[in-house]
Amino acid sequence: MNDYIEDFVEDESAASSDLFDCDYIPIDAVVNQVTVFTGCTTRATENGDRMVVAYGEGAAKSAFFTDSKKLKNVFGNPNRKYPFRAVIKVVSYGNMYGFNVFSPNTEITADDEANFSFYKRSKKRMPR
Repeated sequence: MNDYIEDFVEDESAASSDLFDCDYIPIDAVVNQVTVFTGCTTRATENGDRMVVAYGEGAAKSAFFTDSKKLKNVFGNPNRKYPFRAVIKVVSYGNMYGFNVFSPNTEITADDEANFSFYKRSKKRMPR
């Protein structure tokens, strides 16, 4: 058996072309941080269709799932051009809390940090 066996050569462009071929982490990692968002898509999950938002580049790229209407409106806007820089903050709407997207030049205030801390504390009490 004298057949030539070719070695596998990794195609760099194919390996890095999928924005969503990465680790998925909670949105907490990007809240109150200036982040470069690189794309979004909708994926079918056991909980129905959910939006996935990708961010970062190279080894630092990651993604998170979101059901937030505000985030879906921003990231899913057909006129949105990727990549773009922004900050996701936890905002209060009366006695409710949610996410919203702001300019990367926005200041992170003590209220922003307090809202994020409240969100993290209340998230742990939510029934799964």
